[in-house]
Amino acid sequence: MSREMLYEGPDISYHNGNVNIKKVRDAGCKRVGIRAGYGRNNVDQKYIVNALACYNLGVDVMLYWFSYAYSTAMAATEADYAIGQAAKYWKQCPIAFDFEYDSVNYGRKNGVNITKQLATDMAIAFLKRIQEKGYVPVLYTNRDYLRNYFDMGRIAAELGVVYVWYARYTSSLPATEEDAADIWQYTSTGKIPGASGNVDMNRFYTNFLGQDTVKTDREEKCNLNIRGFQQAANADGYRDADGNELAEDGIDGERTQYVRSLITLAGKSNGEYTVGSSGNVVKWWQGRCNEILGHSQVVDGLYGKASRKETTAVQEKLNLTVDGIAGRNSIQAAFYN
Repeated sequence: MSREMLYEGPDISYHNGNVNIKKVRDAGCKRVGIRAGYGRNNVDQKYIVNALACYNLGVDVMLYWFSYAYSTAMAATEADYAIGQAAKYWKQCPIAFDFEYDSVNYGRKNGVNITKQLATDMAIAFLKRIQEKGYVPVLYTNRDYLRNYFDMGRIAAELGVVYVWYARYTSSLPATEEDAADIWQYTSTGKIPGASGNVDMNRFYTNFLGQDTVKTDREEKCNLNIRGFQQAANADGYRDADGNELAEDGIDGERTQYVRSLITLAGKSNGEYTVGSSGNVVKWWQGRCNEILGHSQVVDGLYGKASRKETTAVQEKLNLTVDGIAGRNSIQAAFYN
């Protein structure tokens, strides 16, 4: 393409399983597309985990809502659902209207033929609501939909500015299409550290006119997984950088993060895995492994071969570095999964 690519990034959903956002970020991805949900307020099962990870790691996002609308009222309501999920983390970010072949088929099953006029009207209804609430409107589309379903002239006239997220799986875009794409989804079989299997990959040619991601000032709630860790760390004698016990508030703040950095649960001695680390943090970790895996290892506070095996299984499931050692990153992942 002749246009300058600013950066690349994947778009992910429940179908991608457990994605390690830190690894994705460290691979050079500035922005991640996240499915917030679909249809009538069905929140993507991985949205909270993915969104929270991006929020905490400072990764910009582009949210999208997969539409099953077959009226303008339904499309506007879907926009409200998407805004409701976005607002948990961001005051401002791009939000895309994702209307595809399954959307058209769903309309037919409900007795509605989605014409070009109706598809365009629904796109306008969704995107105007996004724009009115201070978010950045994005239209997900492809060559067929630009020809047969979306009147871009009308959409642009109604919104003034709308960004096009263009799906075309090819090595390069023809000159007739390259100017249309603000974001180009160029493959569905991409590979990236932090994600297992195939993933959609996108090239971003826009900075959204400087309308970057703006975080919401979130009021942190008590996470019982974190509070259990804080209690265990205090009982084992861990202290923050000032020599104080952790506040047992269930929030992974700077002091808790500091203590996490001190902990490495391992049972290796002379090259063999035997009972090594011990104590209340080990008990907490064994319990979380059981909950994450649905297993029933003995919670005895002794980190030996069994605990290492379970740790490895958790790391594989959560897309972490698989080394059998429970350190700061594995502990953090156990907070939110």
